[in-house]
Amino acid sequence: MIVSTDAIVLRSMKYGDTSKIVTLYSRKYGKIRVMAKGARTSKNKFGASLEPMVHSSVVMYKKEHRDLHLLSNCEIASPFLGLNDDGGKMAIGLAMIELVNMVMHDEEENQPMYTLLLESLRAVDESGRNPENIFFAFELRMAEIFGYGLNIQRCARCGRSLLNEQATAFAYILLASGSGVCSDCHKEHNVGGVKVSLGILQSLSRLSAAPIRSISDEPISRSMQGEMLALLQTYLKYHIEGVRTLRSLSLFTNV
Repeated sequence: MIVSTDAIVLRSMKYGDTSKIVTLYSRKYGKIRVMAKGARTSKNKFGASLEPMVHSSVVMYKKEHRDLHLLSNCEIASPFLGLNDDGGKMAIGLAMIELVNMVMHDEEENQPMYTLLLESLRAVDESGRNPENIFFAFELRMAEIFGYGLNIQRCARCGRSLLNEQATAFAYILLASGSGVCSDCHKEHNVGGVKVSLGILQSLSRLSAAPIRSISDEPISRSMQGEMLALLQTYLKYHIEGVRTLRSLSLFTNV
C-alpha cells in the first residue's frame, strides 16, 4: 500500500550502481528502511532529502512482512542548514541520529521519541551557543522515554536535598535505579554508584526541567561536559540494550 509520513534520515548507503538504501526514523512507523531507486543518478528526483539529519516528507510503497520498502517520493520538510554549516553542531546531530539508529527497533512507532529527536535537531540547528547541552538533554529525555529517568533532587536514603550547596559538595548516582544518594548515606550504607559533583547534579537537574530549545543558555564548563558525557553514556549503556560507544562522539569531543 502507498503510505506517507514525515521522517528523519538516520543513515544512507549505496546500493548497486544507481540506488540507495536509506534508514528513516518516521513519525508513523518508527525506524524503517527504504530503497531509493535512481537516487545516485544525474536525474535523481530526491535531491538532498535523503541526507543524514534531514527532516523529510516521505511517500513509499509499504509491504507487509518486509523489512525493505520502496521509496516513491521524498521532499525536504526542514533542511537544518545550521547542522551542516557548523562542525560542532554537525557532530552533535550525528551523535543523536546514531544513538536513535542504535537503540530503536524496526517498525515500532514511538511518537515521544520521534518528537524528541525532531525537536532536539531543531534546537541544535538554531542554537547560538553551547549546543552540547542539547545532546545531554536529549540523552536524559531518552532515558525517561525508556522508563529510566534520573531522580536526583533528594537522597534516596535520608531524603535531604542533593542540590543545596550548604548540604553537600558531591553525591552518588545509583546506576540501577537512577536515584541519588548523599555522601553520608553512601558511606554509611556502602551502596556504590557513580560519584558526581554538586555542579553536575545541578546542571543535570536544570537540563531535565528546562524547555529543550532554551537549554543552550545553561553554562557548563568543558571539564564538566566531559564528566557529564561519560556519566550519561554509562547510564544509558546500563539500561538500554544496544547502546555502544558512539562513533560520532569522537567528533563531538574534538570540536
